[in-house]
Amino acid sequence: MLNLRGTELKAHSAATPGDTKLIYSSYELPSRDRIPIWNDVVWRNYVPLQIKIAPHDDFAGQVALTQLGGVRVVTSGSRAQCISRTPKLIAQDNEEYLMLGLQLKGSAIIEQHARQAQLQSGDFVFWDTRRPYIINFPNDWEMAVFQFPRSAFTFSSKSVDSFTALTFHGQKGVTQIASRLLMGIADEARYQTFEHDTPLLEHTLGILVFCIGHKLTDCDLPPNYNDILLRRISNYINANLQNPQLCAIEVAQAHGLTLSQLYRVFQSQRSTVGDYIRQRRLDRIKFELINPASRHLTIAALARKWGFLDTPHFNRVFKAQYKITPQQIQNQAMTDRKLRIDK
Repeated sequence: MLNLRGTELKAHSAATPGDTKLIYSSYELPSRDRIPIWNDVVWRNYVPLQIKIAPHDDFAGQVALTQLGGVRVVTSGSRAQCISRTPKLIAQDNEEYLMLGLQLKGSAIIEQHARQAQLQSGDFVFWDTRRPYIINFPNDWEMAVFQFPRSAFTFSSKSVDSFTALTFHGQKGVTQIASRLLMGIADEARYQTFEHDTPLLEHTLGILVFCIGHKLTDCDLPPNYNDILLRRISNYINANLQNPQLCAIEVAQAHGLTLSQLYRVFQSQRSTVGDYIRQRRLDRIKFELINPASRHLTIAALARKWGFLDTPHFNRVFKAQYKITPQQIQNQAMTDRKLRIDK
């Protein structure tokens, strides 16, 4: 999408409906304004960040925005720079994202949790916006960042801490499957919109969860059987959340466990099986409430879709968990979308 070989980044030809929305092109700006405006655009379209760029007269950069089933995908590229998310910036921000960065050109080094992930073209990495991180681009680069809400994934905080800042290689193993899919989405989004393609988003999430599971298993040295079993159980629960009859007895039977054994597996999570199932369902509903592809569904329909057959009970549980009603979240999401369109 971006071409950094010259001193300027050339904007695409006239856009058609559904194309990626170009929101920054250095080619359109005077040299003196390019870096200040770049900093502002990056801040507004990712999360609050500290950006360090060596001053020069030929700064080139481009930022484009598209959607995947309601998930923002920001593709950007520029000259060398270092980006950091500090505890102070985190404290100023209420958003919680699990970012996926897909390296399209150049290289990158992502640091989080005292680990470094080194990326080349085709590789991808996750980072958690609720924890400090540093991203270093030593040379000209281009990256597509998929901004997944934390609620889109059902991994525990401990598991998320385990796979952030790990390199998912795009040229080998099962992760190349995900890399090719993500590459295809980033490339094809130049010509059409995926804003309402919830099935494609669900397919993408499924493949990413599959890859994360493999990565976590590879990192267990020596393996902790309880953790592996918990992952298997979590995957089973996530795959069956829409079944309103899903319960501890069914989960235990599916894994050859007694109820007592199943409860012991969840002791490390400081949660019961029922609480875990309910929380995953609430997370999925919250995600769909802000997803434009689901706006044709009523709140009652979303509740039923994810296993809540009693709508008043669902509303009470949802508000108790998030301190806001489902209707308020849906209304806020509609307002935010309108503001972005108006801009």
